[in-house]
Amino acid sequence: MEALSLVELMPVPDGRVTCDAERRGNHATQANVQTGMNRRSFLAAAALTPVLAALAACGDSSKATDPTPDPIDDVTALGTAPSTGIAHPTGAQDVVLKLSYEGGFVPAGTAFINTPALLVSGDGHVYTQAVIPAIFPGPLLPSILVKTITEQGVQRMLGVVKRAGLLATPPDYTGGSRVADAPNTVLTLHAAGGDYVHSAYALGADAPESPARKALLSVVTTIGDVAGAVGEANLGEDQPFVATRYRFQARVVDQAELDSQQPQPTIVEWPALTTLPLANAASCAIVDAASIGSLLVDAKQNTYFRDGASVYQLSAAGVLPGDPEC
Repeated sequence: MEALSLVELMPVPDGRVTCDAERRGNHATQANVQTGMNRRSFLAAAALTPVLAALAACGDSSKATDPTPDPIDDVTALGTAPSTGIAHPTGAQDVVLKLSYEGGFVPAGTAFINTPALLVSGDGHVYTQAVIPAIFPGPLLPSILVKTITEQGVQRMLGVVKRAGLLATPPDYTGGSRVADAPNTVLTLHAAGGDYVHSAYALGADAPESPARKALLSVVTTIGDVAGAVGEANLGEDQPFVATRYRFQARVVDQAELDSQQPQPTIVEWPALTTLPLANAASCAIVDAASIGSLLVDAKQNTYFRDGASVYQLSAAGVLPGDPEC
């Protein structure tokens, strides 16, 4: 069967991929491309990920996993182990659940950043992508929101995946072969004494989906609406995530590339006090936020950084719980 190209799955002319008028959590935020890039690569990246995310969001909501939680005798404080319910790690850097979209046709640096659509940490916090205008140049850093979640809220979310049978060895998720260059939907779980990674290529693109893919799609759709899955009463207010460290890659750019940029790029000096030369950050580096002040926060996607005789393009993001050290 002939594979569909991404162009055949492009959004409708006004930039939206539509389904029934129903909120689907943070799927729409996949349009937020947060790496340094030119206008052409920005548009290419912005066209891809929201399509598959929207296809997943348009799953059959009538068959979505029932979010009703398993009985819990008590509600524990944030970041403490439950005396009942599904066991999970409780550290601030521990990941209980993470939903991400990985791979696919994306510009250089995008795969490195790859902030999750949803992350629940062990100490009772939920991280989601903020919605920003799909314009270029946008901010260099991904815009992340964080809010608290009660232990009962965590248990409700884990209850969704447990009832779908996902706290177990992943089944065969083969599918999506008719779609080229699509991302993988990846649901990572650390709970009930195990570590489980469920990954499905082009999830939501097959018609009909296999039972295993359909079950994963149902869970992704349900937990994507965090408030609907766990209840508003179990969530705090969204706050901007303020990183204490940043991870980044640096790529040397030449004058010809800079001259081709529209609009004209901005070049700023890399602070010497970081003691981290950008020449040493080709694959991955981490810098303390305190050592660079608001440099990355203020930067746009067409901001470049001069260090010594070279100019660099950065792909950068705040360090989240579970992110590996470089």
